[in-house]
Parts: sequence; structure tokens; C-alpha cells
Amino acid sequence: MCTFTFYPLKNSFILTSNRDEHVNRGVSLFPVFKKIDHQTITYPQDPAAGGTWLATSTQNRTMVLLNGAFEKHTHSPPYRLSRGIVLLDAFKWSDLTQFSKSYDLTQIEPFTLVNVNIEGEVLEELRWDGDETHVKSFSFQKPHIWSSSTLYTAKVVMQRKAWFTKWINKPHVTSKEMLAFHHFGGGDKLGGNTITMARGTELRTVSISQIHHTSGKTKFTHHNLLNAEQSSVII
Repeated sequence: MCTFTFYPLKNSFILTSNRDEHVNRGVSLFPVFKKIDHQTITYPQDPAAGGTWLATSTQNRTMVLLNGAFEKHTHSPPYRLSRGIVLLDAFKWSDLTQFSKSYDLTQIEPFTLVNVNIEGEVLEELRWDGDETHVKSFSFQKPHIWSSSTLYTAKVVMQRKAWFTKWINKPHVTSKEMLAFHHFGGGDKLGGNTITMARGTELRTVSISQIHHTSGKTKFTHHNLLNAEQSSVII
């Protein structure tokens, strides 16, 4: 739930996500399919709460979730609902502005939700800080990187942006190169702030997933680092 990149291509995009979590949360299930309002949602499922941090639909929409909003908050359970379930519920609305106006987020832990829609080239972000929502749009024509505020300070976030900018400084970037960045970006050894991270023996990058949307189809790949299993589906 903690690091992802967006790289635009002509009429398509590559979105790659690292899930940085406690290893005792369990091994995610992939692929999982769910029908929501006449669309099929595909995602890796969190075994603890049944939600997800990354999902894509048959209506060309993809959403990504990160823990935290603008800065690290105090974890104060119990919360009313898992943030991973909130992501799935958000597919019931066409955009994050309508979602934020209609969905009850009281007693939900702070999060960042990003919505990508190839139709209309929509790239928008919603941050819930525990009190109010903040919706912002981004250029669909430019690469972007997000890092969770609960794990990475503002200084580290800027450092990771610099790593990302340097990595993609070439005429053409492929999905394999984006996966390589998510495996090795920031150095080739595990560290607390590298793109594939580890802090002690429990908190680490547990999976790397990628959605490559091109030519009217989507390839969804999920690599579970806890058991070294990798699988993909074409949507």
C-alpha cells in the first residue's frame, strides 16, 4: 500500500505498485474477481481484511490506495471499515469528487486514493486526513510517483522522486524497466527507504504488482515476494 508509479504511454499507461507491510499480515490472493455495478473488478486480496490496495475494472478504471494522507498520523483503532474495502466501494462512483461527496468516511483511518481512467485521461487523487477530503488532478501525460506518508518523510519522498526521475530519463520506458525500478530503485540492496524496502525482519515490501494497459487490453501481474509466486491475467 505504500509506493507506486504511473508512467504514461500513447493511449495507455504502466502503473506499478509495491506493497510495504508487516509480513504477519499474510500472503495475498491473486487474482480475485468481484462484480460491482455491471463491472468486474480484478485485484490482489488482503487476507486480513478482505480488501485491496490495487484494483482495475472492465470499464478501464484503476485505483490505488496508500496508507496515510499528508503526514504520519497516530494509529487509533478501532476503525469502522478497512481502507481496502473503501477502495472497492469507490468503483460505484464515476470519479473521486462524486465519491467524496457521497461516501461516509467517518472513523476511517487516513489514506490516499488515486483513480486512473484511460477514457478522458483522468488521473486524480483523493486524500482523507481523518477530518476532510482533498481532491486533486494530475497531468495524464507526465510520469508520477507516490509514497506513503506513514512510512516515508517528506525528505525521503523527494529523494525517491529523484531516483524515479533519473531512472526514466530515456526515450522509451518499458513495463520491464518499471518493474526493475520497483525491485532495485534507490540501490540494489534492501534498505529502509529503497523502493523495495525492509526495516527489520517484519516490515518490508511483500509484493510488487503491475497494471499495463495498452491497445484496449490490460495485463495485471502480481509478484508475491513472501513465497516467490508470480502470476498474471489479461483483462
